[in-house]
Amino acid sequence: MSSLSRDGPGAEVTRLFRDAFHQLILAPSFADGMTGSDDARGDAELREAIATEYRQHFALPVTSENVLVAPGSQAIFYYLSALMAERGKSVRFTGPEYPGYRTHPAVRYDMVLPAVEDDDQDDFRYVPRLGLLDPSVGAVLLSRPGNPTGNVLSDDVVGELVSECAANDTLLVIDGAYAPPIPALCFRQLGLPWSDNVVLVHSFSKAGFAGERLGFALAPEHMIAALARIQAQIAVFPHQLAQRAAAIVLTEGHLARACRESLRPACAERHGFAREILTDSLRVPVRFHSPDGGPFIWMWCPELPIAASHLFAEMRGRGVLAAPGAPFYLPELQSSRHAVQCMRIGLTGSLASLEAGLVTLSHVINCERPATWAASDQLRAS
Repeated sequence: MSSLSRDGPGAEVTRLFRDAFHQLILAPSFADGMTGSDDARGDAELREAIATEYRQHFALPVTSENVLVAPGSQAIFYYLSALMAERGKSVRFTGPEYPGYRTHPAVRYDMVLPAVEDDDQDDFRYVPRLGLLDPSVGAVLLSRPGNPTGNVLSDDVVGELVSECAANDTLLVIDGAYAPPIPALCFRQLGLPWSDNVVLVHSFSKAGFAGERLGFALAPEHMIAALARIQAQIAVFPHQLAQRAAAIVLTEGHLARACRESLRPACAERHGFAREILTDSLRVPVRFHSPDGGPFIWMWCPELPIAASHLFAEMRGRGVLAAPGAPFYLPELQSSRHAVQCMRIGLTGSLASLEAGLVTLSHVINCERPATWAASDQLRAS
């Protein structure tokens, strides 16, 4: 099956982690990591390595006291939702987002559909609508680069969100799972904000460590303490050997350099490769979200006669996995235009399998086009 939804590591990143585990297993201190207990905030050496990396890369005023390591960033989003449940607050999304953020049954999640603006080369871009917060909203959560869109909100827009959230006593939670310095799948300049109401969530998963589920948060100390309290009740602390391996690969910037020099160029190449195939193969009007980052393309078919979700079964039957847009929206918004007409296309696997999957996807979409599209074909040919 040509999986167009998965993402995976590069060979150089894999080598770094393999060598780190080999070093740990042979070390005299191996037994300590297997039998000892850890701080609920995570391994002290790893927290210091993370703080050092983000001080150097983004000039953030952080120490190890501003870091929480968790068994995957997914766990951190659950902890944040649990905090909102305790406070009787809702969580807001500013556009389509990863469904896995909606983790807590006692929390109300809401979404404000973004503005859709034209961008370069007939691309489009989502821009969050400001000025709509109220005291019931305890946290605004967004991904940057966005999942599913790849959208990287500008530093100016993020700064406006920080200010608006602060004025409303609301947290701004930014998921940087695809951001620099790891895995650095980002093609637009990106800074990180630092404020008393900001929580930055990052992950090792997209940097070749998905199987170990290791994520981390950077935030003011009072927020780290609140998250650690919930982690101590649920997971105690993450896998210690994985934490120590992560600390090794972060040392002296080895992992960040491998991501910057290996993963990011490969991802950028696939973006261009995929867009060229889709542009050549599709016989229907399509637009793409501006390619700011992430290992996927967000494609909009504005004249699609059926919902993209209805194509999913057909594509899966032909060995292709592409994600329809609807699941990235809240249920009450899944009939909105972009939820119906957009899909997320992953860019992983071999180039041969990626090409085969994209051609098949194009064929399935072309077969659904209405007769009125024939006129646009003739116009393009003339």
